[in-house]
Amino acid sequence: MKTDTGKRSTVAAMKDLARTYTTGKPGLIALAIPFNPVLLVILLLAIYGCGENRQDTTAAEPVPATTASNTTVNAPAPAGYMTFAVNVHDTVHVNESADTILRLVDIFEKYGVRGDFYFTAPVTQRYVEQRPDVIARLRDSNMTISYHVRPPNPLYTGFDQQLKALDDTTLAATLRDYETYELDLATGGLIRGKPGGYSYVAQIFGRDPVTASAPTGDRRIKKAAEIDFADLGARMVVHYHEEGTDIKQPFVWSNGLLERPSDFSVTRWSDSAKSSNDKDPFWWNMLSTPKASQYNPASYLEKRMNEWQAGNNGRAPFVTSLIHENNFYRSGAEGWTLSYFADTKKEEPLSPPFDLNAPDVSTPRSATEQATIWRAYEEMVARTAASMKVVTSEDIVELAGARP
Repeated sequence: MKTDTGKRSTVAAMKDLARTYTTGKPGLIALAIPFNPVLLVILLLAIYGCGENRQDTTAAEPVPATTASNTTVNAPAPAGYMTFAVNVHDTVHVNESADTILRLVDIFEKYGVRGDFYFTAPVTQRYVEQRPDVIARLRDSNMTISYHVRPPNPLYTGFDQQLKALDDTTLAATLRDYETYELDLATGGLIRGKPGGYSYVAQIFGRDPVTASAPTGDRRIKKAAEIDFADLGARMVVHYHEEGTDIKQPFVWSNGLLERPSDFSVTRWSDSAKSSNDKDPFWWNMLSTPKASQYNPASYLEKRMNEWQAGNNGRAPFVTSLIHENNFYRSGAEGWTLSYFADTKKEEPLSPPFDLNAPDVSTPRSATEQATIWRAYEEMVARTAASMKVVTSEDIVELAGARP
């Protein structure tokens, strides 16, 4: 950007003259004129008057274009919004869990994006006790922290019987207690002498978790929990994990919390027709099979984005890439599954007391299998960072604006 050199020279000369009057020492211009304060004021006003019209050559923040009516013109909408959600819940293999989180943070930072990490209070406590380096790494990063629960938290489906018999007032107080004190993993009760729940995760990471989850199927309990989470500082809630967003209205509020939008996910899908009782396989479980080429997450994302654009849906989609940290290094059910369920499909909840020494039904992945999963995941992050807008729940809340 060019500057007016003539005007700049005039300003310099005037400043030099003013310096002569104020210091008694001539600069480029020396005048043998008796000191006159009125003349000095006039000179200073002239200097600053000229200076106001100068153009700064320093790079400035871009200014949004405006229309004739002075209305801001929005920048072109991104092709889509991607959230990399990572559920963290492995209290059995703490070091492997912690190392995975550190590697994920490194990958996200490498490509200039943020991840959304969902922590349970018990796994947060394990990190504090055994891997404080991970806590420090996350606190110093710009990653988003969110919150979720696992058994035997009474908000988890199948463990909410004790809440169903409570009146509304007692229910609200009990839910607040579970988000304030430590959960006893052996009994499902509370250890009131120690902090726990949502409040504990917020305390440890130094910021309120943005999203919270109340997976109970009981509508009354879910409502009470969401009201409690909103009061504690949460701003978003999970109602569905992979898809379910209304195309015409992606932003829906529930009890003061924005429902996390997701038009489709890069989590699991089927390469062929299946029966109604079958679930789509997770992509990370298919990379070591003959069908591996059909389960590359980056390729699948590209396919779904092309389908979305061909559908003329009128807006950019919200996409969720959901994975659990243990999926990178273990296969099968979580290590704690048989402590709380009679089966590995988690269809038969057990009653307390719970056996915390129950057999670990998960199996370690081979080094080759782990490397394959990491390679595919990083490829997805890299390609997404170059073609979409990567957002976390924190960003989506800002996009949605003030709740109605």
